[in-house]
Amino acid sequence: MKNPFNPAFGLRPEQFIGRDDISEEFIRALMNPNNPWKSTLIVGVRGSGKTSILSDIQLRLSGSDAIIVSTTPEGDFLDRVLGQIYRQLPKSIIGNLPKLKSISVNLGVSISLENDDDEPYFTRTFDYQVTQMLEALKNENAHVVFLIDESQKHTSEIRTFISTYQQLIMKELPVSLVMAGLPEVITDVLNDDILTFLRRANRVDLENIDISLVKADYGNVFRRAGFDISEETLSAAAQSTQGFPYLIQLVGYYLWENLANQFDGDILAQSITESKSRLFKNVHQLVFDSLSNMDREFVFSMISDIGQSKIQDILSRLGKDKNYITQYRSRLISKGIIKPSGHGRIVFTFPYMREFLELKRNEIGLW
Repeated sequence: MKNPFNPAFGLRPEQFIGRDDISEEFIRALMNPNNPWKSTLIVGVRGSGKTSILSDIQLRLSGSDAIIVSTTPEGDFLDRVLGQIYRQLPKSIIGNLPKLKSISVNLGVSISLENDDDEPYFTRTFDYQVTQMLEALKNENAHVVFLIDESQKHTSEIRTFISTYQQLIMKELPVSLVMAGLPEVITDVLNDDILTFLRRANRVDLENIDISLVKADYGNVFRRAGFDISEETLSAAAQSTQGFPYLIQLVGYYLWENLANQFDGDILAQSITESKSRLFKNVHQLVFDSLSNMDREFVFSMISDIGQSKIQDILSRLGKDKNYITQYRSRLISKGIIKPSGHGRIVFTFPYMREFLELKRNEIGLW
């Protein structure tokens, strides 16, 4: 039997749990121009399931009249947006695009006018081109859905795209948007004076999945497949994930593999060990690499605590003044590394981050 769990990044896992309501809310909004979900920001740390949600929305809309533009804001971003729209236009519309003679979407997009003297050069800009296509679509009951993953901060192309999207909304053209990104990136985009429009967009901050949902899903999957697995093991497996989407897929994947291969030993312990190894390599190490030396000093000072850390204790351990600690506390919260947990207390956002940092500290040779 095929393992139904998929810990690979960038794909919608077969066992897609705890996020269905987000996809459903957005799709319902396509029928209501006043629904705030029509422009949605999905904010989450690495491994929280942002890309999976975009993939799920795209899958649900496949076969509909919607034109799906799914891309990342890298390279020739605007050209790829235009190319994806054009390739999905009804043939009847392509022939009626005003003043457009041809469009090439092989290596990018180029649009030429019937007569170069008819329009000044500025009419060939991205906003002009996309507006022409959207105007032509308006009477076709078609809807263009932009799914932008891994949003980047302060790029000229993302600024142009968002500014154009705002104009399309104001013209009541049939468009919707889901942008997904890391907390610090979305914060940076929203703080851009040119992109204040997005501050009114619906925002979804991804939280961990309820453990009871994880246990129920594990139970359905493993028992339907005929595996003999106890309630105790199911509960422990679900608890070990801490509801973190990437870890849900990892634990499920390795548990399935070890059960199928009749691993001779503590199957759950082995599955959790293998899952942590992948988690540390694919998530925690990337997060750690993004930290400054002072960021690292701050998080290292937290690992002697069990559960919550008190800001007062961190002040004492680092020997810094309160303003200094407050600055780095805010930095790490904006990066999604830590989060507040009551007055004067913080915790790590990622599961097993303390364990990873202990290993890292020993590797580096710190105290």
